[in-house]
Amino acid sequence: MKLLQMNEPFYTFNNSINYYSVIHFIEYAILSLIPFVKFVHVAILSVFWEIIELFIDQEWAKESGGNKLFDIFFNFSGFVFGKTLLKHKGNKNSILL
Repeated sequence: MKLLQMNEPFYTFNNSINYYSVIHFIEYAILSLIPFVKFVHVAILSVFWEIIELFIDQEWAKESGGNKLFDIFFNFSGFVFGKTLLKHKGNKNSILL
């Protein structure tokens, strides 16, 4: 029986932002549309997912420490962006881009 073995993330900021960053942003912007999902849920989900990725034995899960930090940043950014749009959607005086 093989025990869980952690991938060793390489500690660099090279290639920390990639096309997956855009996907993270969009996913969490969509997640913000669910009314009961709060920032604390996003924080827990984001951090736990990045920890789980350390143990996934797939090439896509092997990423730099910098990439993991930016993934979390883009998750938060997408969520806040989506919530901000929803907040201003009902305000007739606001200007949406």
